[in-house]
Amino acid sequence: MMQKINRGLDMADYALCRLGVCSFPTWQTFLASDTRQLYAGKLRRGLPQYSTHFGITPFYASTRNIHQDVTLPFRIPDDCVDAFQSEDVFEHIDYAKLASVFKEIYRVLVPGGLFRLSLPDYNFDLYAERCQRGLNGEFVFDPSGGGRLVDGTVVDGGHVWFPTIDSVKRLFSHSPFGLGINVHLLQYNNPDGTFQMSPIDYSLGNIQRTPDHDVRVRDRPRPISIVVDAFKPQ
Repeated sequence: MMQKINRGLDMADYALCRLGVCSFPTWQTFLASDTRQLYAGKLRRGLPQYSTHFGITPFYASTRNIHQDVTLPFRIPDDCVDAFQSEDVFEHIDYAKLASVFKEIYRVLVPGGLFRLSLPDYNFDLYAERCQRGLNGEFVFDPSGGGRLVDGTVVDGGHVWFPTIDSVKRLFSHSPFGLGINVHLLQYNNPDGTFQMSPIDYSLGNIQRTPDHDVRVRDRPRPISIVVDAFKPQ
């Protein structure tokens, strides 16, 4: 029942913003608020972050979502964001563009601020099994990730790369965060079937696709997502 109510309120919010009765927040709104936490992607009322974060999305106008492409610079000062979370968003962005995104997140975080990243893990057996593969066995399309495969290219918003712990490590190693003591690789699968599954402090930002919440791994708990907590040094 509550889910239906929240969905209806989200739809009304969206419609009122589209009609100009309400307006989506600006960066100035964010800076003037008591909330200094950002969430990549649209926030809806069913997510715990709705009351604690501002969403960033170019697609979804609402009173809790800033109209912004996450790959473009944020119009806010250095050192002004306490936490930035991205859950199942960056796999929709070209891998080559993510270096500048990581750099911008690092810039706006306060010293000691948290970047919580979670991505679908394509070393997870169920994800690997559902993917279409190319001639050399490489992943080329995940039908459950949205979009379409056209002439070998994923279009219309699907997964344009297929994260594994190695590709995520490369992102961090080439970013200002690095791979030192401030970057905690909490959960991931290895190619050989072993995995790392450290506890997650959900008070720092809820994550839906983890063994704590996802029924797909209830009988045999193992990581579903690559989960990283990266802190900007004090």
